[in-house]
Amino acid sequence: MFVRVAINIPSEKTFTYSAPPDIERDIAVGKRVLVPFGKRKATGYILELTDCADCEDVKDIIDVLDAEPLFSPDDLAFYQWLSQYYIHPIGKTLAHILPAVIKPKTEKVISLLPDDMKPAANKEKITGKEAAVMDFLKARGNASIRVLQDAFANIYPTIKNLEKKGKISVADRETARLHNQSFSIGRTEGRLHLNPAQQKALGKICASLADGRFSPLLLHGVTGSGKTEVYLTAIEEALKLNGGVIYLVPEIALTPQLLSRFQAKFGDLPIAVIHSAIAQGSRYDQWRQIRRGEITVVVGARSALFAPVKNLKLIICDEEHDNSYKQEERMRYNARDLAVVRAQLASAAVILGSATPGIQTYHNCRSGKYGYLSLPKRVEDRPMPEMEIVDMRLYGKEKGKDLPVLSSHLLYAMENTLKIKKQILLFLNRRGYHTFLICPECGYVFKCRNCAVSLTHHAAEKALKCHYCDYVMPASMTCPECGGKKVCAYGTGTEKLEEEVKRFFPEARVTRMDSDTTARKGAFGKILQALDGGAIDILVGTQMITKGHDFPNITLVGVVSADAMLNMPDFRAAERTFQTLMQVSGRGGRSDSPGKVIIQTFNPDHYAVKHAKLNDYEGFYKEELLLRKGLSYPPLSRFVNLQLSSADKERGLAGIARIGKAAREMIANEGMKGTVEILGPAEAPIARIKGMHRWQLLIKGRNIHDMNRLTRRLLEEGKQCGLTVKCDVDPVSFM
Repeated sequence: MFVRVAINIPSEKTFTYSAPPDIERDIAVGKRVLVPFGKRKATGYILELTDCADCEDVKDIIDVLDAEPLFSPDDLAFYQWLSQYYIHPIGKTLAHILPAVIKPKTEKVISLLPDDMKPAANKEKITGKEAAVMDFLKARGNASIRVLQDAFANIYPTIKNLEKKGKISVADRETARLHNQSFSIGRTEGRLHLNPAQQKALGKICASLADGRFSPLLLHGVTGSGKTEVYLTAIEEALKLNGGVIYLVPEIALTPQLLSRFQAKFGDLPIAVIHSAIAQGSRYDQWRQIRRGEITVVVGARSALFAPVKNLKLIICDEEHDNSYKQEERMRYNARDLAVVRAQLASAAVILGSATPGIQTYHNCRSGKYGYLSLPKRVEDRPMPEMEIVDMRLYGKEKGKDLPVLSSHLLYAMENTLKIKKQILLFLNRRGYHTFLICPECGYVFKCRNCAVSLTHHAAEKALKCHYCDYVMPASMTCPECGGKKVCAYGTGTEKLEEEVKRFFPEARVTRMDSDTTARKGAFGKILQALDGGAIDILVGTQMITKGHDFPNITLVGVVSADAMLNMPDFRAAERTFQTLMQVSGRGGRSDSPGKVIIQTFNPDHYAVKHAKLNDYEGFYKEELLLRKGLSYPPLSRFVNLQLSSADKERGLAGIARIGKAAREMIANEGMKGTVEILGPAEAPIARIKGMHRWQLLIKGRNIHDMNRLTRRLLEEGKQCGLTVKCDVDPVSFM
């Protein structure tokens, strides 16, 4: 027998090995094997079994590393699809997806031997304690050492004696390393009565499940409309059909409250939790339980999508618009997009849920690719929060005063909220550290004349640059709109904001929730439990506080700087601003107490801010799509971003010139003219990281096959130029 094996190397090539007779019966697709690879040994992933070799001098497999396969041929088909689409070698793809090689955990299990298995001549006297242990085992069938330790003191001598007397057997049994997933956060009622809109949406989902065909559905529901209860009831229906379920959330922070809801609805139903904070041992054990069919529901962040769920019937991608579904390192996949692909391969239903769907997703609904489900009102007809816009330009006109982080309007609302013992969320975009140049007198922001995005301020070079077309202009301190002389950089971070809040409200209990304060294991859950229990008055945070959470005592939400999102050098800046404003506003007023949202901005007339204030998704979509049509940006086209870097700047500049020329020649000579366009190469927004000079080349087009073919050629060209080249298909960030 021969096997085709993938190895974790930066190459598409696979390798053939032979299976010696002594391990042939242990060989199967989906297992890992130890193989000789050059002068070293390497872990390989079995992709295929075959009766003939495609080369001479085939080497033998050294050992089989898994007792059972970690994936099925159907799982492998999905993994190979994403490997091809994202141009990531299959060996590296499998190394990224699969849990690490870890030995199964075992425990000693004690069983009572039947009478006919006991030695006939054994007439040793049984002590009282030994008899008690035997009675205990007779009642239970068997018991682990741990259980016996809890029931009897000093149990080891007794077990040893009973084994010697032939009364019991001692064997090793595999046991799962469990992840602690017991949470009690937020409201966790059991079955809720669905309103007519929820029932209508659920009816369409159940029909899709019963039909057993691929069904992509968008569940578009305003914040607080009860999307989660629709999801949970749909899961209940999928389980009745003996189907498996994957439930994706964009942030680890959302899993504690979600698991509380699961426990309230499904009780002791075994659920696997998969995300980056899960210990490797627990992940390995859960993975194999899923593969065996012992666990049929998987909850987690983007990597949970790869779990080998049997008879997959339903995938839920909650907050589908969220950028966290995009992996930005190594294999740069988008779990939201892959959820649709996996559902198609499995003939399953996939629900993409959001109060603010991505433009791409909504466009797919409008073009008929996806079904559309709507929840237009909050449960129990609760009102949407009142939204107020604070024009920060007014503060810029106050002579002799610095621009405040918190406006007097927001401070007054915070003071009143604390007086009535309600809670406050203050949101500041995690990328607020990126400064931009703005005129505080008229609100003008320096933008590219070609690409409708803000220019990035390069202070060292005293220049403003566009990172799409490489347009450059001097960083003038005079406003070209009104002639004002007070052009300044604006921006702050959550840590500084936390200090400001404590300065104004020294008696308030203030907590910060961002990547710094949640780095420790369990920190997410502790902060959320403190918020739910009323131990926090003001929570300051980044994107992780804007979505999914349901805390009834929050009545005031403050957006400290909408402009930090609006003025990112990205064509999706307006979309992200609108989504974030709508999402963070939805955290307030989710109970009987009305909510209020205060948005601070220098651009109160921007269409993203105006449509957010009116809770007008359709109006925003139409205006945004019109702008993108003019530039032929996604969803009307696609991007592939080639990130080029070199430790030597001059060598790098020569390399990027060569690769840019090669790209344009390939388009002209290989029938891609008119379908594929090249933008750049241009300097990356962050031009140097860890000593490496950085550039990027954007491939834009509608034909993904031509774009993929061109990308593969340019990756090889980059190697010949001495450049480090990384590929990002369907990028969501250009930094």
